[in-house]
Amino acid sequence: MEKNFRQIVRCVGLFSILAFASSCKEDVEEGWDSPYVYVESYIPYYVEPDSLTLKEGRWLDIEPGVAINVKGRVIYQNQDSDKEQYEVLAKEYEDVGYNNKAPIGREGAISVAIDSISVVSDVDIDASHPKGTELSDIVKLNTRSYYLFVKSGYKDTTDQYTYKDKFISEYTKEDFTLLLNRHGLGFHFDNTKVVKGTHNLTISIYFENGKKLSTTQTVKFN
Repeated sequence: MEKNFRQIVRCVGLFSILAFASSCKEDVEEGWDSPYVYVESYIPYYVEPDSLTLKEGRWLDIEPGVAINVKGRVIYQNQDSDKEQYEVLAKEYEDVGYNNKAPIGREGAISVAIDSISVVSDVDIDASHPKGTELSDIVKLNTRSYYLFVKSGYKDTTDQYTYKDKFISEYTKEDFTLLLNRHGLGFHFDNTKVVKGTHNLTISIYFENGKKLSTTQTVKFN
């Protein structure tokens, strides 16, 4: 009986330690099916734009196309060294007063809104789009954003983010705000039948703080 009692005590103690540890810090690498945690603001972290990297693997159904991620320093919600800067961003985007449970593995957001995006090719597309011409009217952009969810007081959508897939030229300032960082930015042509050969696409992203990031990616069409 005494042995069983000691085992129960150890199990209870271990469970308490694990529960406490999981409540102290969020793991941003887990998925949407991970445990929940109580938070004051919904967005778990922000990424300061510093570079663009290719998002590997098949990305939704945009092929042939290209997806990129915005990389940079991460500002965490529950990290003491980031607390002041995180709170400034939370207030700027009105992500305050959530005060509820949220999934631990949810994505963060890009800390600076995008002002505009330019896409050009080194090869002619058609008569209206020779090489070096802006392609924002024929290239679609696929994104997810927290903007409407946060702006509505966390009531606008049941999925916590807004999904968009439309021509770059149709994007508004709101569409470019609070974009999810890990989801990436997916670029694809609306009509691939008119696009042939290999294209080196130069993608330039202009942020509202004046910063510009560019990358050139190769896309092959049949």
